[in-house]
Amino acid sequence: MTDQAEDDRLSLSELAAAVEGAGVAGAPWDEPDAIRRADRLVHRSQARLVDLVAAARAAGVSWQAIGDALGVSRQAAFKRFGAAVTHPEKETDMAEQTIDLMDRTRTVFERLDAGDYEAVRTQMTYACARALSKRRLAGVWNEVVVATGRLESSTDFTVRTPDGTNALNKFANKVLANGAIVQATLHHEAGEWIGRVAYNGSGKITGVLIAPPGARDQPF
Repeated sequence: MTDQAEDDRLSLSELAAAVEGAGVAGAPWDEPDAIRRADRLVHRSQARLVDLVAAARAAGVSWQAIGDALGVSRQAAFKRFGAAVTHPEKETDMAEQTIDLMDRTRTVFERLDAGDYEAVRTQMTYACARALSKRRLAGVWNEVVVATGRLESSTDFTVRTPDGTNALNKFANKVLANGAIVQATLHHEAGEWIGRVAYNGSGKITGVLIAPPGARDQPF
């Protein structure tokens, strides 16, 4: 298995070629590597797109021309890239923060599956830790394992603000000062679940939710 540092030494074209070649008949196939590289390609391509838009604006290219190139209106182009072009460090901060929350959320469910409930509780606020005792966490997770087996992977991460807005879209250039909710699809041996972890503005866990796909009327 390769690592992210090795991927970052590749040019975008080399990384894209590695992703394109994954799974092709006769080619070596390492599924975790291919998935991670595809995800890295998305992040690096997005960063490159922001750089290109910033360079275009610096060269005097209008928002109308940028919107035309993207197939959207000039207003939509400005809404998507305006703040990132004016304050590129905020775009970087936000990307790092959302990626960090996704990684933390993946770790939360991996620790639950490993039975390390106390490690999860140490990341909670005082009120959350009181509500989600070790016994309660273990009881819920054991029900999940009995129903669908052990956790195999977590995918399809999304980050949104407490009011329900996707943090990577409308609020792509704002720090998650009011907290965030990260959702993932939990793939178990014999079924899937939706897992959510709510965080406050300091990154402390304020809630953990596990529900069947499509479940309605959830607390967050």
